[in-house]
Amino acid sequence: MRAVRRRPGGDETRFPFSVPAIRTLKTLELPCPVTFFVGENGSGKSTVLEAIAAAARLPTVGSDDVQADGTLAAQRQLADTLELVWSRRTKRGFFLRAEDFFGFTKRLAVTRTELLARIAEIEVEYADRSAYAKGLAAGPARASLGALEARYGVDLDANSHGQSSTCSTSPRLR
Repeated sequence: MRAVRRRPGGDETRFPFSVPAIRTLKTLELPCPVTFFVGENGSGKSTVLEAIAAAARLPTVGSDDVQADGTLAAQRQLADTLELVWSRRTKRGFFLRAEDFFGFTKRLAVTRTELLARIAEIEVEYADRSAYAKGLAAGPARASLGALEARYGVDLDANSHGQSSTCSTSPRLR
């Protein structure tokens, strides 16, 4: 991404358009591969990043997608006024807030538990059937469980926060 341009729009008396940095934003040049946003609390750093994520339709590492997260409704309104300027549009990338990471690990744990429960149900349902029939029935759940564990490990909570973050985000950076 080379730049973010803001088109006119939004009620400047209401958040997020009332934030001075957003109200005056015309073009945000991004000339480097990495950009740091620095400023006081409440200056709009997170709001701008969340709006960019919504405008870019980035996948979210969290409990909700950017498009469905109720806490990001105002940021989606801001996103509607943004034009993202790409040197080359990439499909690689994701959006991660620290608070979302805990929701993501919780969602992974729930998904893993559901898959294990489904496999156990199939064992009971197919108790009188052949191993082949049982294997076919459990195959999709076992494959999903295997893919989940191969990508994220068996238990992200067993690692430090840094290790868990690296484990969950590194597949998206390959």
